Amino acid sequence: MFLYEILSCLLYIAVAIADTDFDKRDWKSDPKDTTCLTGYMTDVQKWVDKFGRLNPVKGITTSSITISSREGIAKLQDVVANFECNQNRRIKYMSMVNCGLTRVPAVFKWTDKLDRSLADTLVFLTFYGNNFGTLDKYETYDVALNATKTREININTNVTTYGKQLTLWSVGFQAFTFTNLRELDLRSCSIQALGSHTFQRMPKLRNLYLGENNIHFIEANVFSSLTALKHLDLSRNYAYDENGQQRDMHFESLDIFRNLNLESLDLSFTNFGQRNINILKAIEKNLKRLSICYSGLNRIRDDVFHFPSMKYLDVSGNYEILNTPNVFKDLNNSLQILFAENVAMRNMNIFQNLSNLEILKLTNNEIVTVPPHVAESLTKLQILDLDNNRIASWFNDLVSYMKNLKLLSLKSNNINVVTREMYYDVENLTYISLSGNFLICNCHARDIYEVGLKNELKQKTKLLSELNQSSRSPLSFHIGFQYFNDIIRQRSNLSNICKETKKCNSVSSPDVVGNYLFLDTNDFTDMYSCLIVTDGVTKSVSEIDSCYKQHREYDMPDEYVRYWNKFLLFIIPGVLFPMLCFVYIFRKNLRYFVITMRNSAMLSLINKKNVYDDGSIFNYDVFVSYCNEDRAWVLDQLLPHVERDCNVSVCLHERDFQVGLSILENIVSCMDRSRSIMLIISKRFLLSQWCQFEMHLAQHRLLETRREDLILILLEEIPRRLRPNTLHYLMLTKTYIVWPKEESEHGLFWRRMKKSLTTHKLKQQDNVSLA
Repeated sequence: MFLYEILSCLLYIAVAIADTDFDKRDWKSDPKDTTCLTGYMTDVQKWVDKFGRLNPVKGITTSSITISSREGIAKLQDVVANFECNQNRRIKYMSMVNCGLTRVPAVFKWTDKLDRSLADTLVFLTFYGNNFGTLDKYETYDVALNATKTREININTNVTTYGKQLTLWSVGFQAFTFTNLRELDLRSCSIQALGSHTFQRMPKLRNLYLGENNIHFIEANVFSSLTALKHLDLSRNYAYDENGQQRDMHFESLDIFRNLNLESLDLSFTNFGQRNINILKAIEKNLKRLSICYSGLNRIRDDVFHFPSMKYLDVSGNYEILNTPNVFKDLNNSLQILFAENVAMRNMNIFQNLSNLEILKLTNNEIVTVPPHVAESLTKLQILDLDNNRIASWFNDLVSYMKNLKLLSLKSNNINVVTREMYYDVENLTYISLSGNFLICNCHARDIYEVGLKNELKQKTKLLSELNQSSRSPLSFHIGFQYFNDIIRQRSNLSNICKETKKCNSVSSPDVVGNYLFLDTNDFTDMYSCLIVTDGVTKSVSEIDSCYKQHREYDMPDEYVRYWNKFLLFIIPGVLFPMLCFVYIFRKNLRYFVITMRNSAMLSLINKKNVYDDGSIFNYDVFVSYCNEDRAWVLDQLLPHVERDCNVSVCLHERDFQVGLSILENIVSCMDRSRSIMLIISKRFLLSQWCQFEMHLAQHRLLETRREDLILILLEEIPRRLRPNTLHYLMLTKTYIVWPKEESEHGLFWRRMKKSLTTHKLKQQDNVSLA
């Protein structure tokens, strides 16, 4: 019987890991390893490749000119003049990639055989990879156009302002009107500043790519003449000052985007800066796509996203940017895709009214659960990515509320037990991932594995797409579905892994239900392992028996079933009902008895030889026990006062537990190496099984060592009906301190706390000296 209790306690410990406070995860990650919703320019535009070169497509190769060096520019006039053209064929594409230019050359006056200039015919123009950030006063480009004299250019080369000097690279644009230019690629050109007249003669420009530069200075009217501009890309602009510190963007005016009819703005990986956030308010309300991932922002006001047409939004990497309750108040009926990775999010309540949301990527946050009322409101959600959060097992319907959900990823969360409710709740998904969770072996985990294995043999991989593709415009480009479809294409084949490892038990169960495939892309044998608690060993989930097999082994013959049913008819009213009444009446006593027995079994595992006597030298003055919900109070209120004002060393589990030891060993060791024990009591403390265990252990150790060094702090009044007997006994026999609700009484509380801690410390020091 005692062995059974020990095994039960071990199971309890393993399951309780999901609720423990000891697994703290850093919310930050390396942005370089992150993909934003906007992807890269060439993910959404195909006329150039990643390095700015024209793609060899028939429509491009027959109407394009490529210049690959400075020497080629000198010959450009002859190339244009000899270009084979007609009324319907003209030079639409031009590439001057990696030519070592320090300014835009004034070459757009050259004409073809039909006397049409490059400024009139060009539709797509790229300068990728040049060096427009260098000030070269010896540059000899023909900016004055002395051959035609159609317009004189007055360029002041003695500009005193540093920012003004950095805009001189664009003088080659200022002499011409580009009547048909639609897209301009200025990526990776070392540009540091944009002048007011840079783009003033491009009336039909729709897409402007300024990514991968060093832009940090933008004059007030630089975009004012671009009335046709739809997409502006300012992503990946990194600029550093003389001290090597990254610069924020400097805008001459906060109205720089005013009156622009933008549909898409990309500021990803650019140090946009918190002080410039009001610039977004000047954008017209028809903005459909915005990426501000890793832009150096934090919490914002609830009127920043004032775009009722917004469909695609990425705010990843901006700490606590979504911690404003009504931040999405204007996007409820429009937002379709949201990336919010690494934003220190703790709950999902702000998503409740986003009824059109189809993709929600919330990886690397602190989310504990998906509230049912939120899940029920996400009626169009297809993809939910919650990797690297704190999601635990659930025991009621949750996923089934999201009727259109097809992909659910829960990698590296706090799921320990696959419950029966979870097994049936996910059956209508198309893809699922549960790897990286510390699973306890049970038959439901095996059955989920069995479903994924069976479905591989009968269904093909399905890619995901928008519910309403007809509403997608050419300028609403994003990589939302492409990102997850790439993961789907790379997923591992579970059946092949089973054949290679020969670790999958063959169970052909007609009763397992589900339509999903596993989404994981690595070795399942490592990711889908589980702990057999009774043996203390780890096995692959594929080696565990399914619930169907277990039930089949215990099936009884039909005649026994009939007699057993008749026997149950007698047992239920005659025996079971009185027993249930007894359990209900004494439920509190029984619950306390079970907890006490379990804790007693756990305490019996502790080696009493390790108890320190009064003459021991302690590592800490006080061991603090608290639940995760009270962590903020402990760190913000208690810790500064105790360690700073009282000069008392504190032992906290999240800071001082030794890596590699079990939780139980760490608790016992730290209590024994502390002069006194402090319990931070609240209603939430009493709901935590680990906290109740620490309370029992504190009482046990104090009785065993005859020490009276226990300090009780009540963060709130605990009614008698909610107190376990252990706490009730301690409150009757020990003086405790209650955290006052009135701020004016906090000073008295800390004085009493300091006096109590100082008394315990001096008492222990006297005992040591006497010894």
